[in-house]
Amino acid sequence: MIMAEKREDIPRFTDNVLEWTLVVVNSIVAVLIATTLFFSRVSVDGESMENTLFDGDKLVISWFMYQPENGDIVICDSKALGKLIVKRVIAVGGQKVTVDYKSATVSVDGEVIDEPYLKYHALDDMGGYDMTYYDPEREVFEYDVPEGEVFLLGDNRNHSSDSRVFGAVSENDIIGKAVYRFHSDEAKTGFVS
Repeated sequence: MIMAEKREDIPRFTDNVLEWTLVVVNSIVAVLIATTLFFSRVSVDGESMENTLFDGDKLVISWFMYQPENGDIVICDSKALGKLIVKRVIAVGGQKVTVDYKSATVSVDGEVIDEPYLKYHALDDMGGYDMTYYDPEREVFEYDVPEGEVFLLGDNRNHSSDSRVFGAVSENDIIGKAVYRFHSDEAKTGFVS
């Protein structure tokens, strides 16, 4: 004789669907809360970061417990320019930056930094830059970065208003680090470095 299982012992299809729906909805809500709390979105405006970032690129930035480091691409609230800007951190507080226009190199604490991301490997003259830090005899720009500040440069050096113009910026003015490009008309999407 075959015994039939009781109806209560057999999981009902609708119970499984409801359970999975709750799991999916809760997961989506958790992701939305996490991204709202720890990430923001911004758009790149201008050509100062070409060929790394392009005008109109859409970025995800991380700001939660962020401490700027050399080489990071950051979004900064520029008091001097009155807008948000996207630049690369070249040096942090306590470091010395030297931009040598004759050799087209940038040094931090006497060490020439490798910059494969540059659009052009030559620098234009000091035209509109703050001449306070420019030594015309040596064709160098030198700057000691104060503690609590960062020195920023655009990757497209010949078309960038950056710390050569307005000096170092406070770490408090850094909105966050660019971590991911999720839209671009010019480049692949993916992680930013």
